[in-house]
Amino acid sequence: MGLPIFSIIIPMYKVADYVTRCIESLEQQDIPQSEYEIICINDGSPDNCKEIVENLQQKYSNIILLNQENQGVSMARNNGIAIASGKYILPIDPDDYVMPNSFGNIVALVEKLDCEVLYLGFEIFDIDQKSIWKTNYSQQNHQLFDGVEGYFQARGFDVKDPDRSWAIVYKKELLTTYKITYPKNVPYLEDGLFLSKVFAVAQKVSFENTIFYQRTTRIGSATNSRLFYSEKAIDGFILAINDIKIFAKQNELTSKQDELINHTVAKFILLAISPSIMSFNYKEYFFTLSKLKKNDVNKIETFGLRMDYKMLAKIYNFNKVFFAIYFRFYQKIKTYKEKRC
Repeated sequence: MGLPIFSIIIPMYKVADYVTRCIESLEQQDIPQSEYEIICINDGSPDNCKEIVENLQQKYSNIILLNQENQGVSMARNNGIAIASGKYILPIDPDDYVMPNSFGNIVALVEKLDCEVLYLGFEIFDIDQKSIWKTNYSQQNHQLFDGVEGYFQARGFDVKDPDRSWAIVYKKELLTTYKITYPKNVPYLEDGLFLSKVFAVAQKVSFENTIFYQRTTRIGSATNSRLFYSEKAIDGFILAINDIKIFAKQNELTSKQDELINHTVAKFILLAISPSIMSFNYKEYFFTLSKLKKNDVNKIETFGLRMDYKMLAKIYNFNKVFFAIYFRFYQKIKTYKEKRC
């Protein structure tokens, strides 16, 4: 038996109510089970995720269960990818599911285009399972972009979850060649750091407009928690800045690729300081600024920044007190525009 085409990576923690639906949707496909493996990582979950997957293993031969002590979603994904034998990696969140009979088209497309990264269409449902948003890749459909352009092609004012790593196919060789893994101790937006590394070095990125992934909203998920406003998250953003800088130094990047590194650094700087500004906690704001300065991040490099980042960076570099005032105004305008969309 040859190696599988896909290795699907599913980290599990307190998702017993959802994981069966997720795995069953992955099994209802139009390619043989021998052509893909489903790697479930039980991240020390206190519920019965482990037992659920063990029961499903009796039914399906392509499920692999990896049990570990709780290390967080990043390490769970890393450990799953480490044992993956597929040509391509496909991360899936356990509380989501996918459309049936869709793998055949994905396999054919990724092989035809010979791409290193393939964005897949997804749809978001609210807590009542009502569809509230879906991707529109009609302009990018089946076109090839380099990594930097591919990164920005997937973004825009009205795009939801731009920093997700699920619903994207990655060529495993790209991840192993550049030693790209999910970061440790970055509790919020760890996917964004992972993506920046991937797209900084990728040469062939494409898009599939067909809706494949079904994204659900549930109470208590990490993206809906107040983790973003914690000191742990701020320290994680600073770790992310150092991490992406080290990655850039370790690889011979082109001038264009350096633009994406600068964009990522700017993003994590703004993420680190925005909670204190928006909560009027200026003592915390200046404390965070001092942390950034200690990590040799006192200024934002503006070369290559896109969207509103260049304007924000210039104001930040000019005067940090004025920036705090301006940033609150900027966020209010941004929120108003989002509500009108």
